[in-house]
Amino acid sequence: MRSPAAEGRLLLDLDAVPEDVYEPGFMPERPVLQFEAFTRDARLYGTIRLEFDRLTDLLNAHRALQLHNATFEKLADGTTREADDIIVLRSQLIAVIATGPRGDPALRRWTRSHPIALQSGDFLVAGLAHALPGLDPLQSINERPPMVPLTDAWIEHWPNGERQRQWIGTIIVNRELASWIRVVDESDLEFGRLRPADVA
Repeated sequence: MRSPAAEGRLLLDLDAVPEDVYEPGFMPERPVLQFEAFTRDARLYGTIRLEFDRLTDLLNAHRALQLHNATFEKLADGTTREADDIIVLRSQLIAVIATGPRGDPALRRWTRSHPIALQSGDFLVAGLAHALPGLDPLQSINERPPMVPLTDAWIEHWPNGERQRQWIGTIIVNRELASWIRVVDESDLEFGRLRPADVA
């Protein structure tokens, strides 16, 4: 039996996964989305078929995803590798740029938005978290599945203490990889006001 590497696949993690890897090729009726995510040392691009109403729900439902037409770009030097398929574990994803539909409008609930910032490795992410009225936003985040959406968001990468920022719109962050999460002032979402810990 040939290994995935021998078949031209790029594996980001070789650890065993207790459930089946999500394989999008068997659901032709579902839309295909462009997928863009950040790991600790790379930016990942590819396509994935949407199994749920929202990308957030798909990420929270599977511990591993298989991307097609994938590109793996190292943040350190910009070098890239391409492969027909990449198997990526959710536990490796710091953040995913949200694409696709917003879900069933009938299921939406009125929420309050709270400015939130978090750090994961050399990444600093900030945006608006949404919680039901009267709920503490951090408690709401910690009680949710690991992948949490933030709106009006930006992400910064701080290699060697130098800021590289990108405005996103909506980003889905992995709270399990955050070294800290806190509520901030709305003015802190402005450019240059927040800095990650342990950055010169």
